[in-house]
Amino acid sequence: MKSNQNISLWKLKTQSLKSIPAIFFIALVCIISSCEKEEITNENLKEINFKNVSNYTLDNIPIIKNNQDIDILMQNQEDKDEEKLNKYLYEIALATRDLIKDDNFNKTIIQMAKDSKTETAYLLDLEKVAPRYFDIINKNLKRNGLSLQSIANDMTHTPISSNPEYPETAEIEKYLPSIFIPNLDKIDSNKQPIISANIETDCANNEQIEDFIVSWYFTNNGELQEIILGEETSLKTSNPLFLIDHASIVNKDENVVLLGEENSTDLSARKSIIRYDSRNIKIKNGYRYESGWGNKSEYAIIGYRVKNYPTYDLISGYTKDIAKVKPNQIGSTLYKPSLHAYVWLPLATNKFYWNTYERDWNRSPKPLGYFNSPINSYVFNSKRRYNNDWYAWIPSTVNIHNTPFEWYGWETCVNFTSWKAEYQVCKIE
Repeated sequence: MKSNQNISLWKLKTQSLKSIPAIFFIALVCIISSCEKEEITNENLKEINFKNVSNYTLDNIPIIKNNQDIDILMQNQEDKDEEKLNKYLYEIALATRDLIKDDNFNKTIIQMAKDSKTETAYLLDLEKVAPRYFDIINKNLKRNGLSLQSIANDMTHTPISSNPEYPETAEIEKYLPSIFIPNLDKIDSNKQPIISANIETDCANNEQIEDFIVSWYFTNNGELQEIILGEETSLKTSNPLFLIDHASIVNKDENVVLLGEENSTDLSARKSIIRYDSRNIKIKNGYRYESGWGNKSEYAIIGYRVKNYPTYDLISGYTKDIAKVKPNQIGSTLYKPSLHAYVWLPLATNKFYWNTYERDWNRSPKPLGYFNSPINSYVFNSKRRYNNDWYAWIPSTVNIHNTPFEWYGWETCVNFTSWKAEYQVCKIE
C-alpha cells in the first residue's frame, strides 16, 4: 500500500493525464512507477555508501537445511507474550536481512556490539549512529505497520511464574530490539554474517537439533539460503552470527562491572584452598523451566568469590552448566554433584555471591544479581531469554544471599531454599 505522500505525488502526476487514451495511460503509469522505484533504490544505495561483502566463505557452518515451518515454530499457546516477541524478532530479521550484503552495515553492527558491555547492538541506537540504516529497516517494517520504536514500545513479557509474596517477580519485563553476536571475540568482520530471527527448532523428534535456531545467509551470487545452527557452530565459526533478540536495558555507568562468561576465571585446585560442591538440586513444581518442543533445560550457575570482607576484593569467578533438567524431573530432587566454589582460608574472610539460571546460548546477557564494593558495583550477567529465568535468588537480593563458608565449621552440608528451587552445598574434604 502506498503512503499518503506517494498518493499525493501520484495525484499530481495524473491530473494532467486525463485526456490520454486508456492504453497509453496504462503504459505511462508503468513507466512512471518503474522509474520511481529505480530512483528510490539508487538513492538508498548512494546514501548508505553501499559496499558489497567481499568474503562469502562459510567457516565451520554445517549446511543443515531447515525443513520446519517457521510460522508454527513461533507459536506458543502457553505464553502469548513469548509468541508476540517471536513475531517481532522475525519481522525485524526480515526487515534487516538484505542489509548483511553491505559490508559497511556489518561493520557498523559489529562495532556497536563491541562498544556495548553485552556483545549486543541496540537497533534504536542506529538512529544516531547510522540513520540511513535505521531508515531502511523502518521502511521495510512499515509494510506491516511496524517500526523499531513501535516494536520497542511493545517489547514486553509478563512473567508466568511470579510469586504474590514478592511483587517484583510479577513486574512486566521491558526489552529493546537488538542484534546479539555470541561469537564476537572470534569473528572475521570481513566475512559475511549469518543472520537469525532467533526462532528455535522443534526437537521433539530429533534431539540432535535441540536449541538450534533458524538462520539465513546469502551465496556469493545473492541467493538466500535457510539453515539451522546450534551452539557448537557459535563456538567454532569466524562468520559473525547476527542473532535478532530482545535485550535488557543495560546500565552504562563506567563504575558498574559486568561479570559473565567472558570474564570468568579458571578455578584450578590448589593445596591452600577448600572445595565446596553443590550436590542435590530441585526445581519446584509450578514454574515454566523450558517451554516448547520438549527441550531439556540447561541449568547453570554463575558466581564470584571475594576476600577481605568487607572491602570486597574480587578474586575469582566462573559460570558453568550444572545439569540438564527434563520436564518430568521438575519437582524431584536430583543428585547432580558439581563444583560450587573453591575458597581460601580463613573461611570468615571469604564470601561467594551466586545465582542459578536457565542458560540459552543464543540470547543476549541479562542481569542476574549484584553486589557492591567501596570501589565498584558488580553485576552478574547470564545468557538467558527472560529476566525472570533465574532459579536461586531474586536478582536484586543476590547481595544478601552469599554463601557464608564459616557455617561449615559445624555442618558438612548446608541447604539453601528459595521459592523456586532447593540446593544443597557440601564441603569436600
